[in-house]
Amino acid sequence: MGAALPKFSLKYASLRLYFGPHAISELERELKGCECVLVATGKRSAKESGALDEALSLLAKLGVSYEVFDGVTPNPWASQADSMAQRAWSFGADAILAIGGGSVIDTAKAAAMIAVSGGRAADYVYGRRRAKGWLPVYAVNITHGTGTEVDRYSVLTVEETGEKRGFVSIYPTASVDDPRYTLTLPRNQTVYTALDAFYHAYESATQPGSSPFTGMLSGEAARLLRAWLPRAVENPSDLEARYWLLYASMLAGIAIDLDGTHLVHAIEHVLSAMNPKLAHGCGLALLGPRAAYYIHKLNPRASAAVLAALDPTIRPVPEDAEKAERAVYEFQRSVGFEERLSDYGFSEKDLPKIAEKSGNPLGLKTPEILDMLKHCL
Repeated sequence: MGAALPKFSLKYASLRLYFGPHAISELERELKGCECVLVATGKRSAKESGALDEALSLLAKLGVSYEVFDGVTPNPWASQADSMAQRAWSFGADAILAIGGGSVIDTAKAAAMIAVSGGRAADYVYGRRRAKGWLPVYAVNITHGTGTEVDRYSVLTVEETGEKRGFVSIYPTASVDDPRYTLTLPRNQTVYTALDAFYHAYESATQPGSSPFTGMLSGEAARLLRAWLPRAVENPSDLEARYWLLYASMLAGIAIDLDGTHLVHAIEHVLSAMNPKLAHGCGLALLGPRAAYYIHKLNPRASAAVLAALDPTIRPVPEDAEKAERAVYEFQRSVGFEERLSDYGFSEKDLPKIAEKSGNPLGLKTPEILDMLKHCL
């Protein structure tokens, strides 16, 4: 089945993307000329997926010296980017090869700036410093949910303030989306990462001022996610399902690069800063159904266009906000997601603090955010 799945490349912004089974072989031409490469990973996933071994074999074939930095955790800290940058600088790396999901690639993009332009990650998170140069980053994505392999952003948590923030970093020089590496995702991560991609699509399309082009990307991403996620959950080794989930995630990644995220991501960043053990996609899914109620009220036309993938009877009118909420809830439940905020140690006493730290995304007031959060307990 894998041989029938299209393998292609495309140019977007300043990056080159190689997509499809065995697409990692295309990195050979990208890495020619490199002498020292820092390989950035988490603790296990890069190895378990097979991506790390294939990448190291490629570096050995090219005669490239490398060191492995495996100090990136989920919901990464800014200090991890600082440590990676220091390691790259001391090794004399002329590139970073990031193998992982969003946490690893986000951290590598930040470290690439620090290694050349100096400062600390927190300086870039808060806009106190701008990169004047950076190491090239080659990203091998092993989840179907991040989008960071095709966007210009990173997300880090700053220890000193406890804030988790997205900020402009850099595009990778080249990225690989190979669905083979997603076959080893556990069931919960299969669901979490795909739902992350869904909220990338939904939020970017419903952003005030979002373009019709973003809407087109987001609508197709939502359609593919609805069609293929149940298959991947039922049969984790279904490469065709993984291929189209990865393709949907890539489309949604370009969509957020163009028009960004808003309500769901803003509040989730507060949640996972408070509890770093909360997986990002899970946090989004906890909030998402009730968020859809408010999003649909504020932008019913764009909301209905994306949610048509879940329920084509949703009308582009504010009166269908409850129907939008129900459609998202039922989609998530259909793939086994029924978690609550209370499962992660949150209680009603935490809600005012969460609401305060969330600000007013999409112009929602504190009582509306509190209502959202109460629905998620």
